[in-house]
Amino acid sequence: MPIYEYHCNQCQHDFEKLVFNTSEKILCPQCKSKKVSRMMSAFAFSSGGKFKSTASSSCSGCSSSNCSSCGS
Repeated sequence: MPIYEYHCNQCQHDFEKLVFNTSEKILCPQCKSKKVSRMMSAFAFSSGGKFKSTASSSCSGCSSSNCSSCGS
């Protein structure tokens, strides 16, 4: 059961939705519009035992340029 990211074309709200069935009608939780589009989601991958995210090039939690948690 994947979590998808959506964008409401009516009120411009971005939201996530756990989808149980691919034929399920998705409504915007803010304005209840059916005019939503699924967005491309970022994902993480493993490279040599370290996980890297495609969402950004650096870890926002790092205080230095050598980060042990994200490998940057």
